[in-house]
Amino acid sequence: MNYSSEWPSTHISLLNRVRIPSDSEAWKEFVKIYGPLIYNYCRKSRLNDSDSEDVCQDVFRQISSSLHTFEYNQKLGRFRSWLGTVTYHEICRCFKKNKRYQNQTGSNGLQEFIYEQPGEIDAAWSDEFCGHIYQTALENIRSEFDEKTWKAFELTWIMDKPPKETAAELKTEVPWVYKAKFLVQRKLKEEIQRLSFDSIVFQK
Repeated sequence: MNYSSEWPSTHISLLNRVRIPSDSEAWKEFVKIYGPLIYNYCRKSRLNDSDSEDVCQDVFRQISSSLHTFEYNQKLGRFRSWLGTVTYHEICRCFKKNKRYQNQTGSNGLQEFIYEQPGEIDAAWSDEFCGHIYQTALENIRSEFDEKTWKAFELTWIMDKPPKETAAELKTEVPWVYKAKFLVQRKLKEEIQRLSFDSIVFQK
């Protein structure tokens, strides 16, 4: 699977909802989607469980107070970069205020992390972000399709099997396989757009 910056295009329904103070359900969904992403990134950045949870809270506290001033720029991929930068800065702050991390990693290791570039040009963050959004979208749409349709999508899209082989395995016709794959791909695209309008999508 390859990365594509063209699909999906802008679709900011969730972020628009989150920016409305009275829409508590949107905020709950936002935290549910991005909480695990931020936490896992903290853990991969060598924070322990407790500090990772604290960083998540600090990140969401910042987001809740500043999201209303956020302006989307498609060319810059601003949301993905902005969220990555906020997370990065909170991780650095946690490293600096906890001497045990300096003792564990050594001063050189700590400085190496702190001076890495955050956000959009941080490959680790970008991969984590895109993979998380992709998997979340898959999980969200799974229940909308019957088993056979989903299996056709899995075989042709995820496992990269030729449509002819997939049709034989599912005991159906090749045109049906193409249609099934298209229906799930379309829904997947819509869900990724809804979750994060500037995510890089895995595309063949």
